Amino acid sequence: MQPKNRTPLALLVSAMLACAGTAIADDHGGAKMTTHKGAADMELASMGIEGIEAALSDITTSDENAPLTCGLFSLAKSNPLEYTYTYNEAKFIVSGEMTLAEEGGETFHATAGDIIYFDKGAKITFTSDSSGLAFFCGQRAKGEL
Repeated sequence: MQPKNRTPLALLVSAMLACAGTAIADDHGGAKMTTHKGAADMELASMGIEGIEAALSDITTSDENAPLTCGLFSLAKSNPLEYTYTYNEAKFIVSGEMTLAEEGGETFHATAGDIIYFDKGAKITFTSDSSGLAFFCGQRAKGEL
């Protein structure tokens, strides 16, 4: 399901999320860094929507009082995915391509290196002529869609 041609940006994301599930405590009152080695190559969970080849996996979430969830989203050529954001989110296209059409607004063909920001309430239709992989950070709790 995921694009196999890794760009230098995909390798950078992998490096940024290095050391699968390892938590490293520091000397600053228990604050820690959590890393995920090879995250760009991890198997993503299907979104379970018939006819749509989209997958999403939350990788990490901040504390519940100020939630921020980061993870990976992939989309392959299939039926359009229509999604209404109930939170603010940014996506960074790691590899491949996808087209994002805002209801009543802009259509944007995103490719590797592009960043897209979605306000809460944005209604977006996602499509891809091939496939794409994106890193996301959203202002939501883990597992909340």
